Amino acid sequence: MAEKKYKGRRAYLNDFKKDEKGNYEYQGDLYYWAGEKDALRKELMILWILCSAMVALIITAGCVEAPGSMNSFYVVLPYTISFVCGVSTAWGMWRLFEGGNPLRAYNYKASVEQIPVRSIGIMICAGAAALGEIVFLFRNRFENNVGKSILFVLLEVTAVLLAAILRKNVMKMPWEKKSKIDKS
Repeated sequence: MAEKKYKGRRAYLNDFKKDEKGNYEYQGDLYYWAGEKDALRKELMILWILCSAMVALIITAGCVEAPGSMNSFYVVLPYTISFVCGVSTAWGMWRLFEGGNPLRAYNYKASVEQIPVRSIGIMICAGAAALGEIVFLFRNRFENNVGKSILFVLLEVTAVLLAAILRKNVMKMPWEKKSKIDKS
């Protein structure tokens, strides 16, 4: 009987094949760290610090009762999307950390390939939320709590900068793809 071929989200299951004992074994591509041996651990530590600080800044910005973030859709909507992208980026970081070395292809695609994309989402949306807060201040002639608005903008802009650094660091990580069949 032929094995079922999966499509979409479960396509990675096609890389698992039964061995002679009936156990499933991963037969897909592997990504090996191509940098210095101890550099991976150091790089992952830096990435975790960046990601944690970025998500903490986004959450903290959401806790600030800035006037625009309370009742303006052009601040709330991009903030919310940046929060979702931040959580998604943290999930990708967990997949990268948990995947080890070598990384299986599905973990590589869900982490190393997706973290830069999710970081762009944070940069765009957190930047838009900060810009929206500034627009809100100008539209209301600085009548409301300006200090909280400035704090909100600073937190969001700092999150944008951390997302850019995180993206750059993930994109420069040296990984080598090797087929499981190669054994080289």
